[in-house]
Amino acid sequence: MSKKLVILTIPGIGSHQPGYSEELIRKIDKYSIGTALESNYTLIETIPFSVTEIDKNQQALYRRMISDNELGGLLSLRKFVLEAFGDAVTFEQGSCDSDSNYHKIHHYLRNQIEDANQLINTYSDAKLVIIAASMGVHILSTYIWDADHSKGIFSKNSANKLQNLKNLSCLFSIGCNIPLFISGKKEHEVFPFEPRNEMFKWDNFYDKDDVLGWPLSPINSHYDKLVNDYQINTGQYIGSHLRYWKNKDFSELLVKRLIQLIQSN
Repeated sequence: MSKKLVILTIPGIGSHQPGYSEELIRKIDKYSIGTALESNYTLIETIPFSVTEIDKNQQALYRRMISDNELGGLLSLRKFVLEAFGDAVTFEQGSCDSDSNYHKIHHYLRNQIEDANQLINTYSDAKLVIIAASMGVHILSTYIWDADHSKGIFSKNSANKLQNLKNLSCLFSIGCNIPLFISGKKEHEVFPFEPRNEMFKWDNFYDKDDVLGWPLSPINSHYDKLVNDYQINTGQYIGSHLRYWKNKDFSELLVKRLIQLIQSN
């Protein structure tokens, strides 16, 4: 069979249900008509937080908090903030504990990566791509770091070349909030994961109005060498963080990159 792309998607904050990438798929199909990409990719959705009770617990807490209090009504941003920062805090808690949400999510992600690689093996010259959003980028970054350094779920059994994504061709990040997780560190103390291979590329897309989405190359020289930042327009203020999956600017640029990738050697 001909070249094919296997695209793994990782969502960010909030409660996500299967189908969150449907609008993106429609745009990819639209913009790839008549190109090498048309009908030549498979997209696999992941929902990392589905293996935890974080969403359920957050929703129950939110209902308790607003039941007898005036907290802004339907226009309140409290639920968004609770999910955004609650996900981050809860994910990082107990990262050294084998029963923690951190480990559960990494186990889930490893299984999804293994499934994607099994699919890749059914095609000739297939390539792996990941699209990660918001906190999903941080989850992926911590997973790769642990895999490379035999930490976390890989502390007893080291990751093989497929588990640690040495075959990853491209990473596309949208609304990435990694700067929030490293903001307390000095510039020289921050290190990204190493490039997965000689051909690996990382394109990061952000909106200047998205307070949770950031460029990454200014972090330090290590990120500057690894990441290409692209500013796009997804809308204004808080809502901009939730619109990347449906955004025309992102999908058009994404398709151009995917076409280049599928045509490359």
